Amino acid sequence: MSNRSIKAILIGILGCIGLIVCAAPAQALPTFARQTGMSCAACHTVYPELTTYGRTFKLNGYTTNNSDSLKDGADETGYRLNISNTPPIAAMLQVADVFTHAPQTGGLVAANSDNNGTLEFPSQFSLFYAGAISPKMGAFVQFTYDSGSGSFGMDNTDIRIADRFQVANTDLVLGLTLNNNPTVQDIFNNIPAWGFPYATGKSAITPATASMIESLGGSVGGLGLYAFWNQLLYAEISAYRTAPQGMEAVGAPDIQGYAPYWRVALTKDFETNSFEIGAFGMNANTYPNSGDPTLFTQNNVDDIGVDGQFQFVGKEHQLTVKGSCIWENQKLGYSSPVTVIDPSGPTTTISSVAANATDTFTTAKADITYYYDRKVGATVGYFTNYGSGDTGLYSTASGTPDSAGWVIEVNYVPWYNTKFSLQYTMYDKFNGSVNNYDTVPGRNASDNNTLMAMAWLMY
Repeated sequence: MSNRSIKAILIGILGCIGLIVCAAPAQALPTFARQTGMSCAACHTVYPELTTYGRTFKLNGYTTNNSDSLKDGADETGYRLNISNTPPIAAMLQVADVFTHAPQTGGLVAANSDNNGTLEFPSQFSLFYAGAISPKMGAFVQFTYDSGSGSFGMDNTDIRIADRFQVANTDLVLGLTLNNNPTVQDIFNNIPAWGFPYATGKSAITPATASMIESLGGSVGGLGLYAFWNQLLYAEISAYRTAPQGMEAVGAPDIQGYAPYWRVALTKDFETNSFEIGAFGMNANTYPNSGDPTLFTQNNVDDIGVDGQFQFVGKEHQLTVKGSCIWENQKLGYSSPVTVIDPSGPTTTISSVAANATDTFTTAKADITYYYDRKVGATVGYFTNYGSGDTGLYSTASGTPDSAGWVIEVNYVPWYNTKFSLQYTMYDKFNGSVNNYDTVPGRNASDNNTLMAMAWLMY
């Protein structure tokens, strides 16, 4: 480890110690807490990880309301207007200092970095509309400024209509979800949209390959029907379409028609413990670019995943163990360069094409989190990606996407809406190799090890 990395670790540790000594416990409640009149600790172990009550609140459409409201038109069918007097507006700010083990080479990030790391101020800033719209409808809508892209735009969005029924003396929740990111509607923190790590530095170097279901956030829109029966069985079926934002460049993949997404999970609470085991998947026909789809052959991508979670939420101690695995099968309908004539722009030739007719890709994650009094905690996570070799699909020295490593994070939460984190990511393998992974030799997997110090504030 370099002297620069050691210095950064010492600064981070001293900073966290200073925060622990100086901060006094208190409660400051964001928008859902204002609406429900309940502490953040009711819905979260530590945000964004949900408890059983938080999962129930989300399934019921974000509509639980114990605040003052404006009502009008009461009759035998109920109120025609019932909205909270408290605006459902919240904000989030992340500020991070990111240090990479070896200086980054090439690209805008390297040009904006120095030997002292990269200060991201902000790393991310978000505004939310989050809360009940009507007695049976609610929303989680996020607008974000991202330092990596330098732009402000639509982020994770989940709009729900839900109702509860009694069927044969059992409880049944039925709902609809309209969202822009497969798995953002999920109630568990095991699968992509809400999985650990919950925050990373935008200037960090990360593996080049991810599964389809991890990569569609913000570029699709989907409508789904879900049911939660007897606080035991969750099932969902959704359909997604491409929803390009801004001027989509020729070369970006498009979904042909609708892509089905499905999800099933069994969950059970035992006093302070809860268990979950589930499966999910998505299938899509895609085109290799956004030009005229009649000019070339489509691909078919099929993702199937499994996940599980154990959670203990006591008065002083909180423990969560979770993991997931996604298997992806790719049937690639093109194996030579494709020329696309775009009526609104120049003719484009796509030269980065697969060498194989079929490929596979697998990604797996597991982590364990412990908190004392929801104030001091740590998470240790392991991740691995691997797939079949394809020199046309992967621009790596080995022609494979394989990456693996560990993420260790220490958190201090002096208030329920304020988190200070120190996170270290270690790579055992990166983009196919341990050493000289790039097509330009000289950079090793461990050179991308990253230390991040972050302040994460919610209001």
